[in-house]
Amino acid sequence: MPEGHRSRTVDPPERGLVPTFRGLLVLWWGERRLGFLGLALALCYTLLSIAIPLLQQEAIDNAIDVAPGHHRQSIWPYLIGIVALATVRLGVNFSRRFATSRVGIRIEATMRGLLYSAYLRYPRRFYDRWATGQVLSRATNDLYPIRYFIGWGLVQGVQSVMMIVAAGIVLVLVNAQLALYSAIAMPPITLLVLRFARRVSPISTEVQARKGDVTEMADEAVVGIEMVQAFGREDIVRDRFGDRAEGVRGAVLRQAGVEARHLPGLFYLPALSIAAVVYFGGRAVIGGHLTIGQFVLFETLLLQLVWPLEAIGWITNLGQRALASAARSFAWLDGIEPLAEPLQPLALPAGPLSIRFERVTFAYGGDDPDVLHDLDLDVAAGEIVAICGPTGSGKTTLLSLVPRFYDPTAGNVLIGGVNIRDLTVTDLRGAVALVTQRPVLFSAPLRDNLTAGREDHNWDDVLAACVAAGVDEFAPRLPDGYDTLIGERGVNLSGGQRQRVALARALIADTRVVVLDDPLSAVDTLTERRLVRRLKPALAGRTVLVATQRLSTVALADRVVVLRDGRPVQSGIPRDLLGADGAFSELFGDEVAA
Repeated sequence: MPEGHRSRTVDPPERGLVPTFRGLLVLWWGERRLGFLGLALALCYTLLSIAIPLLQQEAIDNAIDVAPGHHRQSIWPYLIGIVALATVRLGVNFSRRFATSRVGIRIEATMRGLLYSAYLRYPRRFYDRWATGQVLSRATNDLYPIRYFIGWGLVQGVQSVMMIVAAGIVLVLVNAQLALYSAIAMPPITLLVLRFARRVSPISTEVQARKGDVTEMADEAVVGIEMVQAFGREDIVRDRFGDRAEGVRGAVLRQAGVEARHLPGLFYLPALSIAAVVYFGGRAVIGGHLTIGQFVLFETLLLQLVWPLEAIGWITNLGQRALASAARSFAWLDGIEPLAEPLQPLALPAGPLSIRFERVTFAYGGDDPDVLHDLDLDVAAGEIVAICGPTGSGKTTLLSLVPRFYDPTAGNVLIGGVNIRDLTVTDLRGAVALVTQRPVLFSAPLRDNLTAGREDHNWDDVLAACVAAGVDEFAPRLPDGYDTLIGERGVNLSGGQRQRVALARALIADTRVVVLDDPLSAVDTLTERRLVRRLKPALAGRTVLVATQRLSTVALADRVVVLRDGRPVQSGIPRDLLGADGAFSELFGDEVAA
């Protein structure tokens, strides 16, 4: 895959209005039963809201202000009818809100699930490009406007349109001329809504982006709190957070300004219709062309239309926020490609696995320099190879290609003679155990952290791995032993203890390939030598790549490969290389002399 294409896949442009709306419609269709129920109930609510004023008109004209020569009817049937319809409308309104809110909540949960699943499949380049705060924001802050719009605004908007249309039909049937006068506010309301939508849309997008910036800044401060406090950077971090928060405040104030210039007009204009009906309807009543009941019907329906007309502005604003948020989420869901899976995957052979790097070149970004250059390296099945070299020589990068965290810019990586691109990611990573420079532990009991790589574990095997990795030296002294809750990122363990837990976890996984990236850098030399003696037999029969800067860790290896500037410059048995001039003795000669 060309490098430029890979860069685009982790930084896609936000989606346009039509694709975003189509994506939301697909999600809504998945909840169509509740969605259509909500729309049906909205229609029922509208018809009941029309029926009550009609019954009120009949009560006035037939039981209160009866025309001469007409029989006065009892008012009680009308009152009972109005109360009954209002009671039914209450139940319909509750059911409609219950149904539509569930639709919004379910779609929010679906989008959060889609994003989380995508995050688990995205390549490491994605996490190199985007800060944690931005990643979290799109799965949290950005979803609330979507839920609120779909769970309330969408059906409320449809209901408002139903109400306007139904009331308009009734008013025209009662008195077409007066209905025309009552529509005096509709053209300016339409123009104002269109102008408002056009102005608020880009600001809504900016608000969501700036909220992501604030989340990012807060995450950096919390994660790096030790360094912030150790170096007295509280004021600097506070100022940086303040700048991000000020950006949100400024964008929200601009949004509020647009709302302030448009929404009051939407609230005012319906009053013009009411005033027109009072004037022209009053004259019609005086002239005998309109009954008192019909006049009250007009006023009642117009008063009922005030909220739907006002709601159009709110719903437009809410819809713009929801579309801006959804556009950001769909941009990642549809625009970022996970690691390509083979159409016809191959299987790994049985037994120990070899590793081969064939003319591998790699760079982290399209404009970044190559970290590895045309590298060839063979690791025999069951061999332990130490990768050494000065800082920046490409050791960690080389190891990260084995579990396919990245794909080479050029060349191939083969395991067991199979190109890793021809393996499913699940099969590949099920065959490779990894210990990184900064081990990741979860906020869970020590027991669960140890067995995270293998659910079907045998506790005797777990204890044997703990002995080999040195976990048995400190685990029994923890407050609850192996059931002790490990804090987030293992904060209640030392660096060396975290590394030993990660080593034990890799052994428990019982994979045929093990990748160790400076796995004992946080333990003292004496402990390291003791652990190396235990690890050597525990790793027997597995193919191991271990990157290290320490000679005591090199003792694990059958062979050493020295990298310099992304190229192998020396290879051989450690004790032979120490006695010869070259890159290896330059790295460790002083350590041996000491």
